[in-house]
Amino acid sequence: MPHLANQIAAILSEVQHPGEFYASGTLDMHPFQLQVEGLGPVAMPLLPAQAEQLVALAEQAPYGRGTETLVDTEVRRTWQIDAAKLQLSGRRWAEDLERVVRQVTTGLGVHGQVEAALYKLLIYDAGSFFVSHRDTEKAPGMFATLVMVLPSLYTGGELIIRHKAQEVRLDLRRDEPSEVAFAAFYADCRHEVQPIASGHRLALVYNLIRTDGGPLPQPPDHDSQREELTQQLRGWQGEPDKLVLPLEHAYTPAELGFHSLKGADAAVASLVLDAAQAADCDLHLGLVTLFEQGSAEYTGGWYGGDVDMEVGEVFEEGRYIHQWRAANGEPLELGHLDFDDDEVSPPDAFDGFEDIEPDFEEATGNEGASYERSYQCAALVLWPRAHRSLVLVDAGLSVSLPYLTDLVERWRAAGAVSGDEAWQQAHGLALAIRDDWPRERWQAQNANKAGYGAALLSALSALGDASAAAEFVVERMAAGAYDQADNAQLVELLGRVPAARAGELLAILVKGNVRVAPEACAALLARCVEQNLLDAEQLRPAAAALLAGLPGAPQPAAAQTVGSRPGVGADDGDAAEVIPQWRAAKPSQRLVADTLRALDQIDPSLAEQALARCLSDPERYPMDAILLAAALNLADSAALMPAGSASAGLREAVLAHLERRIAEPLEPPADWRREAELRCRCQYCQDLSRFLASPSESTWQLKAVQDARSHVEQRIQLDQCDLDCRTNKLGRPYTLICTKNQASYERRVRQREQDLADRARLTRAA
Repeated sequence: MPHLANQIAAILSEVQHPGEFYASGTLDMHPFQLQVEGLGPVAMPLLPAQAEQLVALAEQAPYGRGTETLVDTEVRRTWQIDAAKLQLSGRRWAEDLERVVRQVTTGLGVHGQVEAALYKLLIYDAGSFFVSHRDTEKAPGMFATLVMVLPSLYTGGELIIRHKAQEVRLDLRRDEPSEVAFAAFYADCRHEVQPIASGHRLALVYNLIRTDGGPLPQPPDHDSQREELTQQLRGWQGEPDKLVLPLEHAYTPAELGFHSLKGADAAVASLVLDAAQAADCDLHLGLVTLFEQGSAEYTGGWYGGDVDMEVGEVFEEGRYIHQWRAANGEPLELGHLDFDDDEVSPPDAFDGFEDIEPDFEEATGNEGASYERSYQCAALVLWPRAHRSLVLVDAGLSVSLPYLTDLVERWRAAGAVSGDEAWQQAHGLALAIRDDWPRERWQAQNANKAGYGAALLSALSALGDASAAAEFVVERMAAGAYDQADNAQLVELLGRVPAARAGELLAILVKGNVRVAPEACAALLARCVEQNLLDAEQLRPAAAALLAGLPGAPQPAAAQTVGSRPGVGADDGDAAEVIPQWRAAKPSQRLVADTLRALDQIDPSLAEQALARCLSDPERYPMDAILLAAALNLADSAALMPAGSASAGLREAVLAHLERRIAEPLEPPADWRREAELRCRCQYCQDLSRFLASPSESTWQLKAVQDARSHVEQRIQLDQCDLDCRTNKLGRPYTLICTKNQASYERRVRQREQDLADRARLTRAA
C-alpha cells in the first residue's frame, strides 16, 4: 500500500485549477483623490460630515429579483452613487488598481486579460446591510465582483461569501488610513453584508470583465479531490505522526497567513482545510527552515584574490517549522517543531537542498574555514487530532506547554464549558504532558525553572482537574521536578484539595526536594502559613521534613532511587534520597528567614531546633553574611517575632554580635605601623612585612623584574594590606612604589556605621 505521504501528494497534484472562489487582501495605497459630482473631493479617511453629505446625494440602492429591479429596505439597506458621477485620480491610482486586479485574479485562478469596470460607490451607514444574494451579469464578459473598502471608520459590516458548502467571513475594516482592503468573488457566489453597527462604510464596487473573448472563468471545483482526501485522512492511523506539505510560492513572516496564499497554494490550502475539518485533523500554516553547517576545505585560488572552497564535514543540520498560523489567521505559540523525511509530502520535496550554493567563510584566527546552507518555504502542517498530544509532547515542553496554554485560553474565551470538545482537547494534552515529564532530576529541575511546571499546574487547575495536578506533584515534583517558580501555583492547588490531602502533598514535596532546593521549600511553607492555608497539625509533617533537610543536617542512612515515589510524611520511616555533597544546596538568608517564619507558627520546638542548628554552625551559617541578613529580613515582620520565638532568638543573637563589634575601640592609626599577616615568606614579602611594621616609614620602593612586582602586588591585594601601589616606569627594571593608607580603619568606620543602622533596625523590631 503506498505511503500516506505519496497518496496525499497524488491527490493534491490533481488540483489543476489554481485559485479559490474568492480572493482578498490589503494594499498600501499611494495618495489618490475621489471626487463626487455635486460634492467635490472626498477626504480620506471619510469624515462623518462628508458621509452625511454623500448619503444626501445618493439614492437608495436596489436589488435584482429575476428580471425586476426592486427597492426594499428589508432586503437591502444601503446608499449608492453611480459610476458616472465619480472621478478617481492620482499619479499612481491606475497602477495601484492594476496591482489589486492582478492579485485578485491570481487568487481566483484566472488567466488572460481582465478589466475592472467601476460600477458604483456604496455608502453604508449605521444599520445598513444586504441580505444573502447573487450578483447578476452587468456587462458582457463579467465573471466576478471586486469590492474595495476605502479608509473609513465603522464597526460591523463583515462580508460573508458562500460557494457550495464553503463559507468565508471577511472583515475589511482597516485602522491604518493609507490601507485599502479588498475582496473579489465569482458572480455566482452568494454573499451578504452584515449590519453596520456604527460609523460609515465606504466601498467602491467594480465588475471584473474578461476582455480577451475566451470562456468565462468558473469557480474552482475540487469536490472529487476533497472527498478522496477526506477519506484518506479519516483512515490515518499510526505513523507518520504528522505531515508537512510544502507550498510553491515564497512568503515572508509578515504576510504569512491562509488569507494571503497565492494561486495553487490557495486552492490546495482550501481543499486540505475542508478535508481536515471533515476528518478531525488539525491544520496549521508555518515556515519551514532547513539548515546545514560544517567545515569547508580550500581547493585553490590562494594567489589570485578569491579562493575556491568546497563543503567538508557536516557539524550540524536540522529542519523545523516555525512562525505558526492557525486557520483563522491568528499566530500560534508552537515554537520550533522538528520533522523527519517520512513526514514530508511529497517525499522528494526537499531533495534539491544539497544543490543550494552554500555560503563559505574563510578561516579567521583559531576558527577554520566553514560553510552554511539554508532554505526556507511555507508549508501546511497536518495531523489527526488523535495524534495532537503525541506530536506536541514529542516536540518538547517548549512547544507543548505554550500550545496547551493557548488551548486553555481559547476554551475560556468560548465559555469554559467543562467536558466540551475544547476542554477534552486541552485536558488530553495536559495529561500527556504530565505523563511524559522528564525523569532525570536535572532535566526536570530545568523544566520547572523555565516555568513549565507552573504552566502545567495552572492549566490543570483552570480545567478543574485538581486530582491530576496532585498526581503530578506526587509522581514528578516530589522526585525533583520542582522550582520556587512553582510555589504560587502549588499554593493554589493546595487550596483546591481537602486539607488532609493538601498537608500530605506538601510533606511529600518538601521531603523529596529539601536537600537540593531548601530555599524553595521554606518559601512554600512560609507562603502556606501566611495565607492560613492549613492548620498547624496539617503543616507539621512538612515542617519536620524541612528541618530534617536543612543544610548541615545529617544525611539519611539509606538511599532511595531518584525518581521513585517518596513517602507520604516526614516521619513515616521511608528513606529519603541521599544527595551527593556537590549537589547539596548552600544556605541563604532567605532560607533561614522563611524557615523560622514558618516553623514559629507551626511548631515552636521545631523552630528552636532550626535556630540552634544555624547558631552552632558558623562556618555554614556565617553571622554577617546569612544570620544578620535573615534577622533584618524578619525585622520587617515584627508580628512574627514575639518574645520567646525562634525569630526573636535570632534577633537577640545578632544584636549581641553587633553590640560586641560596636564596643570595640575605633581610632585612626597613631603612626605608620600597619597590621598585616602576609601568608608568603619569600624575600620580597619579608621586606614588605618589615615595611608594614615600621612606625616611621610611609613609602616603600621595590625595584625588581615584572614577575616579582606582580607577585608583591598580588599579595597586597589578597592579604588586604593598607597600601596604595603604582609603578614608576623610569629606568630598568621598573619600580613598584607602595604608600601606606588607612583602608582598614576606613573599612571599620563604614562597618561601625552599618552596625549602628542594623542595631537600630533590629531594636525597633523588638
